[in-house]
Amino acid sequence: MRLRPLLSGVAVAAALMAVMLLGNVDSARAATTFNPTLQVSVENPATGASSSFTSNLDIPKGDVNFAAFIAFIPQQWGVVTGDNIPIGANVGQLDAQSVLGLANGACNTTLPVHFDMQNGSLDPNDTVAYEDTDDSGTADYADDLDNNGFFDAVDKYPIWLTRIFTDDGTPTGNPLLPIRRSVGITPVAGIPVILQFLIFPPGTQIDAAIPHDESLGFPSVTVLQNIGDHSAIPAPSIINDFCTPLNTVNVTNGVDGATKLFVNPGDGTYKFNTFALGQRDADGDSYENSLDTCALKANVGNPRITGDGDVDSDGLDQACDPNDSVNGGTNSDQDGDGYQNRQDNCPLDPNGQEQDNQKDTDLDQIGDTCDPAPTTPNGDYTVATPSADVVIGAGGSGPGAAVTKATCPTCYDKTNTAPASKTSGSSPTASGKTSGSPTITSVPVKPDDSSNTGTIIAIVVGVAAAVIVVGGGAALLMRKRGT
Repeated sequence: MRLRPLLSGVAVAAALMAVMLLGNVDSARAATTFNPTLQVSVENPATGASSSFTSNLDIPKGDVNFAAFIAFIPQQWGVVTGDNIPIGANVGQLDAQSVLGLANGACNTTLPVHFDMQNGSLDPNDTVAYEDTDDSGTADYADDLDNNGFFDAVDKYPIWLTRIFTDDGTPTGNPLLPIRRSVGITPVAGIPVILQFLIFPPGTQIDAAIPHDESLGFPSVTVLQNIGDHSAIPAPSIINDFCTPLNTVNVTNGVDGATKLFVNPGDGTYKFNTFALGQRDADGDSYENSLDTCALKANVGNPRITGDGDVDSDGLDQACDPNDSVNGGTNSDQDGDGYQNRQDNCPLDPNGQEQDNQKDTDLDQIGDTCDPAPTTPNGDYTVATPSADVVIGAGGSGPGAAVTKATCPTCYDKTNTAPASKTSGSSPTASGKTSGSPTITSVPVKPDDSSNTGTIIAIVVGVAAAVIVVGGGAALLMRKRGT
């Protein structure tokens, strides 16, 4: 499907696009633009403080939306591992403004989304499913079967993460587990949406396309819904487009009560780096494939504007609509496959639930049924690397001393292959659980460079919006148009 749940279901919740009218032009029109900006501020910049920090990420109106964002927390920072934080602890909040296309319409619905983030379990031996396997009417991750006051996705490990993050980059590889996981679940358009921030050790290779030099710091990945899970099954949705502008504010808490969550490093100036990919635009008309209903032919109008280049208002641009006439009648599902035109990754060729259900092997947002090269992505990613400097203590020309195990016994220590076990001082929750896992590893992912099937490209958007976050979990992977 074109937009699955998001917000990455990513969603969950938050992020989008609405653009300016470009008029009737050909493929030489405005070049594709992707210019995200980042701001990071620390509430208490004193050395050794356990301070909250706030990250603001903005993608301008008219830019293509993101395909992936990976944020890096400087390696000198003290990151308390999840097993040393009580399950359910309050670790932050995220707010975003989403711009959505609904019910086969253009990008004209603005939706504010708020997530309260809690520390989640890291135990891959105690998992929860994404689907509603018990037929309760609610997805399993949003149940609370033990009635302990936590969603099951908080005190159990989401099984789909073990397929998205693996040591060999394939869905059947060994799980690549984070050192920390934050979870937020909030209703969006009546659907419980799950947003997760996963923090990995410095140097972890999340995907071959993403820089993973240890000096960049702790990679923080945002996962919305079950984005990136190749076993996910698309389904028609009222949400058809996820649009810019995107504005997100992420507050990452430094403490929760007496529990430290982060610890500032020594005097110095630190750079928070991000690596971002703008979505592909196969025909070069400045509209990303996920938004463009004529993805292989330059649009006459602007798909972000209601009725522009679409005389019969059926969601198809004149460039590929076989009957764009007020006398021809409006057909919101041109190929009759159950997916409306603006949500369908092949709007002119049936590929609904009775066919291959929006199969998109190369994840370029163009379905295999109408893709002239279904195993080779159409269009290029646009790369952006916004960054922000943060001064700690007396500052300086560069980074200062890193937080050590001596100054923060519960912080991640790269000399260990796993954070402290449950018996080493982890704080119990009301249910007696901690978020510890005895099998955490930092084995890098090694996806097949030629397949483009790594996590960074596996983006599923689906619910209402998408969110990009920096700091406590910084990358939202988003995908429209099927798995």
